Amino acid sequence: MENNAVNLNRNVLHQSVKVLDQKLKQIIVASSTIMLNESYKETMRDIQAGNTSQYYVNFSLLQTSFSQTELIEQSIDSILISTPSGDFYPSRLRRSGIPIQETLLYQRIKDDPESGWVETHHDKLFAGDKPVISFIMQPMMEFYIPDLFLVVNVKGDLLKESLKGGAPLDAGRLLLMDTSGRSVFEERQRPDWTSSDAFMDLMLSEERGSFEYETGDDRVLVSFERSTFAKDWILISYLSKTELLQPVQNIQWLVLMVMFICIGIALLLARYLSGLLLAPLLKLQKAMVRVEQEDLSARFESPFQDEIGYAGRRFNQMVERIEDLIGEVKDNEEEKRRAEIKALQAQIDPHFLYNTLNTIFWKCEMDEYEDVKEMVISLSSLFRLGLNGGQEMTTLGKELEHVTQYLRLQQQCYEGLFQYSVTVPPELLDMPILKILLQPLVENSILHGFRDIRKQGLIHIEVSEQDGFLIILVKDNGTGIDEDKLEDNINRSPESGGYALRNIMSRLELYYGSEAILSLHRTVNEETEARILIPVERRIPS
Repeated sequence: MENNAVNLNRNVLHQSVKVLDQKLKQIIVASSTIMLNESYKETMRDIQAGNTSQYYVNFSLLQTSFSQTELIEQSIDSILISTPSGDFYPSRLRRSGIPIQETLLYQRIKDDPESGWVETHHDKLFAGDKPVISFIMQPMMEFYIPDLFLVVNVKGDLLKESLKGGAPLDAGRLLLMDTSGRSVFEERQRPDWTSSDAFMDLMLSEERGSFEYETGDDRVLVSFERSTFAKDWILISYLSKTELLQPVQNIQWLVLMVMFICIGIALLLARYLSGLLLAPLLKLQKAMVRVEQEDLSARFESPFQDEIGYAGRRFNQMVERIEDLIGEVKDNEEEKRRAEIKALQAQIDPHFLYNTLNTIFWKCEMDEYEDVKEMVISLSSLFRLGLNGGQEMTTLGKELEHVTQYLRLQQQCYEGLFQYSVTVPPELLDMPILKILLQPLVENSILHGFRDIRKQGLIHIEVSEQDGFLIILVKDNGTGIDEDKLEDNINRSPESGGYALRNIMSRLELYYGSEAILSLHRTVNEETEARILIPVERRIPS
């Protein structure tokens, strides 16, 4: 209610200020039309020239301008142009004979030339001593005339009625005052606290705003906004907080009564409700404790179709899913162990090891000790890199070094059979990768691709990164394999003998999931190409 009242006060106040500014603008515009009249300009030229003989002629000529101005704006009560050669005013209005220099208006315009509006006062310039609001200005001329003033007296009642739409201003708790604290209209019931220094400091701090003010026996919500066309005028709206919240006090006892009744009913039904609500929860808790103690046979049973029953059924589904996942993990671990065993069997293949040791023996017989030394170092490095400290993951650099050592050994065993090359960007060498992926591929090229060729074999290994994938290509110019046998070679069972490509695919699926791809195909240059795509990882898993 307080927030709504503040917002409503702000909106009403803003609209009232707009109405006030519109009225003041009309008065200023109507007054300014006098200075645009040719009779006014001719009068000013005579005054500037000191031609006093034309006073009465000019006095008569200005009557039309005065009448037109009063017709344009009916809130204008009287108009006076004070000049060194005499005053000009509507002839139908009698003057009081008091010069403007002896009135409050003259003192105000001298003290504050920027202040054009004077609050309600008794008119000393015209007979009748009526309360009016005055607008004073010193007209701007193309030539200087000292002590030239235009005074427009406005009917305060009409201005007040236009501001309030005909209702008394003080009835709506609106107050129009200037920056010195004086009321613009004659306020009969203005609160004393609106004249205090603390209140005025808050009013003068900003152009517009709202705040809560302590009056001594009450707190009021105050909103204020300055006029655009009367900079010294501030329109204030205030509302008593006690009166605003009076409706709330009327329902306080009813609210308290309802609260006590509800509390009493809740206390009476608490035991029954707690038993009704907590029993299924306790049952579900016991089932959770059993699962926590690794008893996956625990299930929650409830005949009710409520929220707890739904949660219990979801709990049962979760436990069943956990059992399935545990089984899948066991199967995956078993498959992983078989793949690792096959990988180790591949790197110590008896046929390969026999050929390597036999080659070392014959080179020793032929005193080719440098070749023997290189082969022993390569064989040692091959086993060291293959074992990799028991870790399944290695780096791309180590994997390439592993396959390079294998190729060097095979070159010694099959001299002149093939050449090889490796292309890899240096920034990819630290990329983590599954170990022993490339050796089976180059082994296929050597043992099967170069078996019946009459030219020198070529093996090219190329590594690149694209779209978040590491791409490894192994190409050879061997006899290749028929297209119909490519898919069968990949899907061949690991138990079918040797180290089939299916074993590589199984290990890729175990470690990388469905994102890893192994494919074989023939290129346009009659080359056999093995392509491995694995998702890029930026670090080696610990």
